[in-house]
Amino acid sequence: MWDTGRPRPYAKNAKMHDDSQVGKIAASLEKFGWRGNPIVVDENEEILAGHGRRLAAIKLGLPHVPVVQITDMTEDEKRAYRLADNRVAISNLDTDLLQQELVDLDFDLSGFFDKKELDFVIADLGELNTDAFVTDLDAEIAKQSEETAETIVASAMKDVPIAKALGFKSIKGADERAVAMFIAQLEHESGKSGAEAFMEFINTMAAAA
Repeated sequence: MWDTGRPRPYAKNAKMHDDSQVGKIAASLEKFGWRGNPIVVDENEEILAGHGRRLAAIKLGLPHVPVVQITDMTEDEKRAYRLADNRVAISNLDTDLLQQELVDLDFDLSGFFDKKELDFVIADLGELNTDAFVTDLDAEIAKQSEETAETIVASAMKDVPIAKALGFKSIKGADERAVAMFIAQLEHESGKSGAEAFMEFINTMAAAA
């Protein structure tokens, strides 16, 4: 056992502990004790695992804490160990099994979990109207599809510079007469003018391709 203030927190610990989290850990320690979860430190007495338990012990005013010291790790191994420990602590739960455990448990867990957490996992999800979810989802998809269609139509009707479509902004002066004659021929054949005649020609060529 070490003095509670002896293990040094790691300055770059990736897992943050707010007052609520520390309070839950403290409630667990107060009820069950350490039960095989000591604080793990390196040769410099810097914490590898157990930052939350250290804060909880301080909150409870415990004079001593169980500590395991590891002295054969490289710096990279220490960083990996800390990250792995944090990752395991937030790993996914089987919510079905957790729900059954909480329903069957004859014990007050209000000090260890928030009311919202308990209400969520204990709630009888079978009573929910799943048809409502499907209906709402279908309506939302239809709404988004309609909005997308409106956006496409609005975009299609919007004028854009011809240079953006053609990929070039100018031609040689010597070619200007040829282009003018080409547009004039399109206008004569289609009975339309300017851009409309040009686009009718483009669409006809695209359809025949």
